[in-house]
Amino acid sequence: MDRHRRKSRELPMATISPDEFAQYRRYLPAVTKAGVMATYHISQHSWYKLRDGKPVKISVLATLRRRFAVVTGVAG
Repeated sequence: MDRHRRKSRELPMATISPDEFAQYRRYLPAVTKAGVMATYHISQHSWYKLRDGKPVKISVLATLRRRFAVVTGVAG
């Protein structure tokens, strides 16, 4: 189990700025488990971590940014 914990801590993590978070929040119809998942395909827990300035996995940020492009119509 310790090996698993160590491995999870080594995953690439990142945070976003409050301005970037505010941009995502503007397009979120409801800050609920269903609303966050339906809009950005990330968990509400990850959403709260981003809101609080805590790091999340790089893959979570990639999913959020990809979905934001779709939601805002920027995706090609």
